[in-house]
Amino acid sequence: MPVENSNEIVCPNPKCEYYLRAEGKAIIKRGKYKTGHQRYYCKHCGKFFMDTIGTAVYRKHLPGDEIKLIYRLFLEKNGIRSIERITGHHRDTISHLIKDTVRNQKTEEYLVKQIGLTASECDKLWALLEKKRETSRKPSE
Repeated sequence: MPVENSNEIVCPNPKCEYYLRAEGKAIIKRGKYKTGHQRYYCKHCGKFFMDTIGTAVYRKHLPGDEIKLIYRLFLEKNGIRSIERITGHHRDTISHLIKDTVRNQKTEEYLVKQIGLTASECDKLWALLEKKRETSRKPSE
């Protein structure tokens, strides 16, 4: 999780004595997951974590190019079932990814730097997600 610098990786484990502290940290890279995300290891607490922690794609077993395709199709106002047919992923996987997308700095950085969305596409995504959440909250009459 970045603290001040976006390239600064710190331990996200609350039980670690260096939890979210940049000074004195001992974080090393330890390979990559099969989805292509970087894997990190904290020498102080002995825990592994990935670079997507705190984002919508954390613990999602999708490669970055598939995530990018899903978000782009959603931005083009395709439905969940349409995205399912195009990508070949189950509609629950797609809807969970979209539902778990919340606006925060970490998610926005990940979408722009790793996924490749532009800032205007991110703004459009937040507006679409807010509209979708508003319509799902309204009671049907």
